[in-house]
Amino acid sequence: MPFDPSSPATFGHRFSRRSFLRTTAALGGLAMAASLGTPLSAAAADDSVASFTQLSEFLTGYSLDPVLGARFLAALKKRDAHFDASMASLSQLIKQSGVPNMDGFLALTGTDPALTKAATKIVSAWYLGVVGDPEDAELITYAEALMYRPTKGILPIPTYGPGPNAWGPKPGSKI
Repeated sequence: MPFDPSSPATFGHRFSRRSFLRTTAALGGLAMAASLGTPLSAAAADDSVASFTQLSEFLTGYSLDPVLGARFLAALKKRDAHFDASMASLSQLIKQSGVPNMDGFLALTGTDPALTKAATKIVSAWYLGVVGDPEDAELITYAEALMYRPTKGILPIPTYGPGPNAWGPKPGSKI
């Protein structure tokens, strides 16, 4: 088929360049319209992660990574259906009491044991890098676990398992 510069450019024999551009623009518009419903849920998730990370920073005394915070929050929520409510109550207690740090929180008298347990779960998760009991433990981070921060730059982080002296189950005591 010879080239004719006066005829409109076509892709194959069915689509002109103009119809291709119209179709692309229409699909782009549909994609944008479909995405308008998601920012609200994403914003709510971001607020939840930000609240969790802020609470975690208060409890641990460290600046923490919000990406890891999102992973810890998801793992904690998976294991405790009431974790959001516990987290909100814990945050409210801390704000109302005006305690400056975790030591102040621990010194509070008459604290609901469930709130102390929730605080312990959060601190434990960040320090160990693991959420859950040994039977269903979920590793979130190894190298960024807070237990290694005090000696970071002085001692290398062990690379042989979930931590020092954790090679596996202890053998039976048959002597």
